[in-house]
Amino acid sequence: MSRLRGASGRSRGQSLVEFAITLPIIVFIVLGLIDLGRGVFAYNTLAQAARQGNRMAIVDQDVSRVQSAAIAAAPTLGLGSSNVDVCFKEADTSERDCNAPSTDNCPAASRVIGCLAVVEAHTTFTPLTPVISTLWSSIAMSSTSIGPIEYVCPVSPQTTCP
Repeated sequence: MSRLRGASGRSRGQSLVEFAITLPIIVFIVLGLIDLGRGVFAYNTLAQAARQGNRMAIVDQDVSRVQSAAIAAAPTLGLGSSNVDVCFKEADTSERDCNAPSTDNCPAASRVIGCLAVVEAHTTFTPLTPVISTLWSSIAMSSTSIGPIEYVCPVSPQTTCP
């Protein structure tokens, strides 16, 4: 009987208490790393969508086709046309987003090679980890891709681009 109450009995109880104290911390770190990985994946996918939309915009300036190309590049994010902004700016503009579409714009009637095609994709990321989602219920993500127009799509009578 005295052998069971010795040092090994206390050691097993101490290990159990230490494990109970450290387990929530380890679980929080692992779940936080999973959320971090999901966030990096979402941002990289969003950036790829903006780049793919910009690749389309530099040769085909039809906004709906540019938005469709960006949406198709990020199927896991569930983007819609409201998540993709497309605008065209003059080559010497300091504007780098589509927030002011009338500033330094490059309208279709006077669009030339060298105008800038600006494609901005944005979405919100929601963490899965309960503690992190309590602190940040949603995180706004945005990525912008800018490229010079390489080919001006004919407006009429031809309506197709290469």
